[in-house]
Amino acid sequence: MRWPRPTTIRVRLVLWYLGVLAALLLGLGVLQFVTLTNYLRTTTFDSLRDTAHAELGVLGPCFIRSSGDLNRNALRLASLLGSREVAVKIVTPTGQTLADHGFGEPGAYRSMRLSADTINRVLASASAASTLRPLGSTLSICSRSPAPGSLQHPESPGPRHGNSGISADNLLLYAVPLGPPGQAVGYAILGRSMTTAYATVQRTQVVFGIGALSALLLAALVALPIINRALRPLRLVTHTAEAIAAGELGQRVALQGAVDEVGRLGQAFDTMVDRLEAALGEATASEERMRRFLADASHELRTPLTVLRGSSHLLLHQTGLEPEEAAETLAAIHDESVRLSRLVDDLLLLSRMDAGQPLHPEKIPVGPFLAETVRRYARAWPAREIAVRAADVEGAQVHVDPEALRRVLTNLIDNAARYSTPEGPIRLHAEQHGSGVAIAVEDDGPGLEPADAARVFERFYRGGESRSRASGGSGLGLAIVHGLVAQSGGEVHIDTAPQRGTTVQITLPAIRLEKAASGHPVNDAGTAA
Repeated sequence: MRWPRPTTIRVRLVLWYLGVLAALLLGLGVLQFVTLTNYLRTTTFDSLRDTAHAELGVLGPCFIRSSGDLNRNALRLASLLGSREVAVKIVTPTGQTLADHGFGEPGAYRSMRLSADTINRVLASASAASTLRPLGSTLSICSRSPAPGSLQHPESPGPRHGNSGISADNLLLYAVPLGPPGQAVGYAILGRSMTTAYATVQRTQVVFGIGALSALLLAALVALPIINRALRPLRLVTHTAEAIAAGELGQRVALQGAVDEVGRLGQAFDTMVDRLEAALGEATASEERMRRFLADASHELRTPLTVLRGSSHLLLHQTGLEPEEAAETLAAIHDESVRLSRLVDDLLLLSRMDAGQPLHPEKIPVGPFLAETVRRYARAWPAREIAVRAADVEGAQVHVDPEALRRVLTNLIDNAARYSTPEGPIRLHAEQHGSGVAIAVEDDGPGLEPADAARVFERFYRGGESRSRASGGSGLGLAIVHGLVAQSGGEVHIDTAPQRGTTVQITLPAIRLEKAASGHPVNDAGTAA
């Protein structure tokens, strides 16, 4: 039969704790039983031996000299050595019983019953103790024969002798050789009941068992609240995880001041959930942007495609068109084709930026690059005055992709030309401050409301009527500027207000220049700037 496995850590911890404690108590109980049993056996044996030697020492070493002395004095010797707790058998070397003294009070003796095999084993054990000598072995000559019953005190009782105790039917047996030194004519077998000692051991075991069970119960009662308190943070982590799995993404463990393993687990869990929530929010926002991007792109593409389809249909099905009308239709087709081509180029560039396509940065001198860009593309805005002031960045260099920077500048200039007053100038100036180079494009247009300025870098966003589709813009110019500047490691800001014009400023990290001994700036390649 398989026991059901505990389903909670709390129960498993309590069971393991109680199991270890029970094993320790069991080992302690076994050690106590063995130690106490050996102690009682040793003390009982020592008492039995010491009493026998004390009594025999009083009689003197020559009390038993022959088998005749042993036969005559066997009863008296058994009575002398026996007591209420000690039974005595006086036996010959062959195991024949000569006298017997049982347990108990006089008149109510209980004879000590020993089998012949037990007697032979006790006698063999006594004979094998060759290092022990009979009582009185220190005296080589008995000067006289003491009268039976006379008590003599020898000069030296000699070493104690006998054999180790032998147990038989709850009896501890001890045999003492009788007779002259080296010539045992008989043995006194003393036996003491171990029933009382064993009862003491059993009572001790019962008391220890009850104490151990009480200790286990008390340990369980104490361990439960301690383990509950220790696992409380873990339960909080579990409940928080379940709540998050149910959709409550704002839930956190928030273990304050916890420095143990569970506390670190809670902090790591909160950090993980924060990152997952941020990633989920970013993914959701990205999906929303992509959905809006596709919708706006489809809307933007539909207008020029409609014009192209209508104009081409007119040319195909109207054979009697006047030359002016045909030219106007072809011009419309061309304009919409250019607009469609520009929109596709912008969408392709945005998709490349979203895919993380790397740029190819180079060292670019800021002043000459600004002047060359305006000179090359000024014909795209023939009716506008574009003023360039780059004296403040003489010798300054930036590490950017030249095509990306050229696209940023043309987009900013085109945006200013498209949405500012037609007769107003467009000012492009640069200055170096700190570790960066700031390039600003400024116009005198109507400006933007704060709400529009906050969203002007979003894709396909047009703020007011002045920035509608009718002006020719697609709403992607400033979004491309923002993406390219960010990918180049720079920043872009807009400063605008209604009827105050608009200034868009980009800041790019500058390359540090060192001065040579001549005093001219030298770039990090070692050539004079």
